[in-house]
Amino acid sequence: MELPVTFRDVFVEFSRDEWALLDDEQKELHRSVMQSNCEMLYEKLRNPNVCTALLSYN
Repeated sequence: MELPVTFRDVFVEFSRDEWALLDDEQKELHRSVMQSNCEMLYEKLRNPNVCTALLSYN
């Protein structure tokens, strides 16, 4: 049985202070992983709105 997966289930969130401590490579890794998660969920759910949070994330 498959359980529902939401973006929140695979979203890794940093506070502004935590984000400021990351170097550029770590930030890019985070973006890359989040993009992959978003694409996986999009394919799974076929919902174009699932990536809204990722695309607007700075």
